[in-house]
Amino acid sequence: MKAMLYADWLNFRQSIRSMMFILVVFAFTAFAWSRPMFFIMIVVMLSILLPATLCASDQAYGWDKLSLSLPILRREVVGSKYLMGLLVNLALFLLGAGMTVSYSLVDPSAVLMENLLGLFGGELISLLLMGLMFAITFKFGVEKSRYILIAVVWVPMLTIAAIVKFGVIPGMLDRFRQWFHQLETAPAALPLMAAMLVCFVVYALSYAISVHTYQQKEL
Repeated sequence: MKAMLYADWLNFRQSIRSMMFILVVFAFTAFAWSRPMFFIMIVVMLSILLPATLCASDQAYGWDKLSLSLPILRREVVGSKYLMGLLVNLALFLLGAGMTVSYSLVDPSAVLMENLLGLFGGELISLLLMGLMFAITFKFGVEKSRYILIAVVWVPMLTIAAIVKFGVIPGMLDRFRQWFHQLETAPAALPLMAAMLVCFVVYALSYAISVHTYQQKEL
């Protein structure tokens, strides 16, 4: 497992520059437009791109076919991808939290706890979507998973954003704000822990599905 995790890290290093560029653009946009929501988008967007990024590197170097012919456990090949995804996702979350705190220090009108709660919600969403995309990528491959990503993730997200922005459903944004303020005043520790547990269970189920898929794969 350590060797495969190290190999995944070496492959992933090739994508760090492009990810850092995206991070810089989103951070600059957040500070320039006074929109801390961009920090949440960093965590969510880059996390759901991770499965395709990791598997695309394997495909580019031929490791996806070589690993099938070597006497290694296929669940460890899958497990290294899922573990690398969690580690990168955690790094993105911590980086997003640091930028959120910095933003709150620069802008006195920003509510730190509200922004951190939003970031935590984005982290939970990213775990769910990352697990989903891992299962889809192992099942259908890198190229098809990119089209499925657009259909399953981006279209619904953009649709919801458009509904909220243009008021297609009257009062939707106000109801969401009322619910969020109620969440702030309520003892939210238990619901948040329950939500986190659900996300990790879904991620574990995604791993089990991907292992089964990969075990059935042939050269």
